[in-house]
Amino acid sequence: MEQVVRQHLNEIEAVCFLGDILRDVTKLQDIFPNLLIHAVPGNCDFGSTKEQMLTVEFGGAKILLTHGHLHGVKRNYNTITAYATEMGVSACFFGHSHVPVLFEKNGITFLNPGSITEPRGDLGKSYALVEIANGHVKPTIIEVG
Repeated sequence: MEQVVRQHLNEIEAVCFLGDILRDVTKLQDIFPNLLIHAVPGNCDFGSTKEQMLTVEFGGAKILLTHGHLHGVKRNYNTITAYATEMGVSACFFGHSHVPVLFEKNGITFLNPGSITEPRGDLGKSYALVEIANGHVKPTIIEVG
């Protein structure tokens, strides 16, 4: 994470961490104390008292952040798409499966950036950069290496 943040530090406003190993977020915040970091715990963050889901706003877009395990994203996207629709968000960012995914449903952008440490699926190590302006969310999944 540190390498990716260093690479993009001059072009990002915030980091959204979507769960598993919250102590990495603490380390990242220590390295970049002025960086805004939004983080939700994952199923591997045992005993965390952090909120399981956050709604944040950037550039006129309301974005739901969640790990995805509570919505069964390894099975299908039915629950998470229904929840995001109910919440009235512009986008939903999630993790859990470690497989990068980008799709739109009900006018909502859904993004799983994959994983830079424990990737699964065909793409390999990945993360996402997201441009947000005037309520429009434009994610790009980036393969590492």
